[in-house]
Amino acid sequence: MKVSVEKLPTSEAVLNVDVTWDEMEKASDKAYRKLVKQVDIQGFRRGKAPRSLLERRVGKEYIYQEGLDDLITDIYRDTVKEHELTPITQPKLDAPVFEMGQDYHFTLTVPILTPVELSDYASLHFEREEASVTSEEVDSELERLRNRLATYEEVERPAEYNDRVTVDLKLTSGEQKISDLKDNPFELTNERVGLFTGMDEQVVGMSVGESKTFSTTIPEDYTNEKLAGQQGDYEITVHKIEIKRLPELDDEFASKVSDGQYESFEDLTKGLSDSILENKKRTIREELREKALDAIVEQSQFTIHPALVDEQVDEILHQLGHMLEEQHLSMDQYLLMTRKSLDEYKADIRPDAEKRVKRELVLDELARRENIGVSSEELEALISFYAQAGQALPNNEEQTRSLLLSFRREKVLTRLVELTTDPDPDAVSEEEETEEVAEENAQSAALAGEAISADAHNVTSEVSENEASATATPLPGDSTTETVE
Repeated sequence: MKVSVEKLPTSEAVLNVDVTWDEMEKASDKAYRKLVKQVDIQGFRRGKAPRSLLERRVGKEYIYQEGLDDLITDIYRDTVKEHELTPITQPKLDAPVFEMGQDYHFTLTVPILTPVELSDYASLHFEREEASVTSEEVDSELERLRNRLATYEEVERPAEYNDRVTVDLKLTSGEQKISDLKDNPFELTNERVGLFTGMDEQVVGMSVGESKTFSTTIPEDYTNEKLAGQQGDYEITVHKIEIKRLPELDDEFASKVSDGQYESFEDLTKGLSDSILENKKRTIREELREKALDAIVEQSQFTIHPALVDEQVDEILHQLGHMLEEQHLSMDQYLLMTRKSLDEYKADIRPDAEKRVKRELVLDELARRENIGVSSEELEALISFYAQAGQALPNNEEQTRSLLLSFRREKVLTRLVELTTDPDPDAVSEEEETEEVAEENAQSAALAGEAISADAHNVTSEVSENEASATATPLPGDSTTETVE
């Protein structure tokens, strides 16, 4: 048997295979031994009928074809392993009808993963911004918390800015009714944006029981293009005017707003400052990760098979579908809102899908070069975190593999920042870092609406050693696939 492999610049490998008739005979003998155990032939126990009787029952050509199908599968699996190919989807088989007694030739065209040619990432360097907190930022957060505990008191005077008014409001534009609200509360502000821009200044000065009609211009940048820039006609009746009462900034406020975490206003102020500082540091770390990864992606060389991008497009749609379900929307309803067909929407998200593919290829190659994997202990800790966070626990190997890849990529990003920046003065311990990465993964999974998988130990070593799995050529009439490591 002769097998040659040609790697094409299109991220495909072509397997040309020549099989002698002797090898076809051996393959048919193997197929006979398999089939005879599956077919009942009168007068013989299963597996004991001679080949001549089996040929009469199923046909001589059928046995040879079964042997050829098995041979193609075995050759494909062995060649993929020997040449270290990583198939990304089913191969295309070009297999003509065989002739009895004749040598045979077939070809397999396999879409493969082509490793990225990384740039010299070790030479990159990015400055780490220093995080600091101003008193104005703390005051702003205190004001937000005060507003959260604000109370309202009815007043008998005309409405003023910062009052809360309860109104009946009808808004139309020409013949189109836009809003018809009953007993709706508004907090009057001179900074309103969006559909109701210009309303507040008309309501200021109105009293309880008073009605008023007036017109505004709907903003040019309003999302509904048919309404943007058009005249909006209002009918408003005021039912209630309330003044906002903010709590005093004292120890009682500190205890109440923090659910008892802080007993004094001084402790609350320090806690807010620390929290703002930590959020800034986290943002700086995230920006460094993104900056370093984007730089490597920009400078690296890729050969990407379209099937990889297609797969990522489907994944984006899958995640979108979950988010739409949470909003009680279907994909068809969403496409109707965007005024696009499914194909048009896929074309729109394809550049983002390709960017995702490039980033993942870079991260996986960096993991290989930097020898970064996920240990069983790390995975157990991660799954334990998911359980504590109330996330759905794993239930199949595919989801576990996805979780492990995501976790490993997070570790690669952390390593990338270490390689391209000065040491982090606030670096946490390895245990704390693992917990932080786990939390970020949990949040990402929750946003995507994805369940996480469970069979941890069976997959840990595979993800560390293999970048992906390949699927063998399905046999005629066989709908199952076989994983090739």
